[in-house]
Amino acid sequence: MSFSRRVLLQLTGAHALAPAIRSLGRGLVSIVTLHRFADPRHATAGHDPAALRDHLAYLRRHRYRLLGLTDVLDLLERGVNDSATPAVVFTVDDGYSDFAHIGAPIFAEYDCPVTLFVTTGFLDGAVWLWWDRVAWLLGQTSRSSVTVELASDVFQYSWSSPEERAQVQYHMIHRLELIDGPARDFAIATLARQCDVALPERAPPEFAPMTWDELRHTADLGVTFGPHTVTHRILSLATQEGCEWEIRESWRRLGQETTAVVPVFAYPNGGARAFGARERDAVQRAGLHAAVTTVPGHAVPQSAAGAHIRAGRFALPRFPYPDDRPHVVHIAAGLGRFTHPLQRARLPT
Repeated sequence: MSFSRRVLLQLTGAHALAPAIRSLGRGLVSIVTLHRFADPRHATAGHDPAALRDHLAYLRRHRYRLLGLTDVLDLLERGVNDSATPAVVFTVDDGYSDFAHIGAPIFAEYDCPVTLFVTTGFLDGAVWLWWDRVAWLLGQTSRSSVTVELASDVFQYSWSSPEERAQVQYHMIHRLELIDGPARDFAIATLARQCDVALPERAPPEFAPMTWDELRHTADLGVTFGPHTVTHRILSLATQEGCEWEIRESWRRLGQETTAVVPVFAYPNGGARAFGARERDAVQRAGLHAAVTTVPGHAVPQSAAGAHIRAGRFALPRFPYPDDRPHVVHIAAGLGRFTHPLQRARLPT
């Protein structure tokens, strides 16, 4: 990044310029998504709690609207967005334990609505998330090479340093995203044998989900919840039956455990290849009112009204949440419409 762009980026987050910058985002609604929060108990990487507090304090101080997904549904239903103030909607995916212990209390501290999209089989202890299984196996093995079949291709991997092992992990996860759930589970089981490591039935503490009791405690803090499938299966790769079941069953199971639900679905790995017309129709048939993706964009653009707001309600965009204040402001005020997009950190889905 050039020096001039670095200076511009720093100025974006300055308090003195906040009123002028906020006015540029008139009427915008930006949904953002987070995943994990840095947890010193398990040396877990994730969003920095101190940075999140700084961002929420900035948004509150400069009178950005902090909305919940129910407010977005109201905008979609009414087809009118007459606010002059830009808004930010916070969502968190998956349901890791660090959200209950770290993330949810911070949002409550700033009276900020947040919706957690729950992978219900994860909380039930039936599964632990597949990319974590890969990370755990590679972290536990004493081997320095493996041969595995991924998406019909055989790959030979070797590493001699933590950095090279991280590159292997990245490549494996990227390839496994191309494989449907049952075949992916088989590939990971094969990887476990190659690594000479027994895969635990339940997630180790650093990869563990929150409990349903913890989920209900966060509801007392103001958190709401939406379904995110049972097993985090990429729906576009699933059969019709599998796709329908993942959506319906996660919505049903969530309603069994809490009444603090919003009828909004989150597509796993929600990029453009992760869902299509079939998946959007399945979400609607399940009785849900909207769905969110991980395709970056503003959920409600400036001057949107009527059918323009209601269009695309089953493919609402979300920005990945950055870890620095200038980029948060860049998203909330829609500065990317006026400048070349600034580089944002890519987060796992």
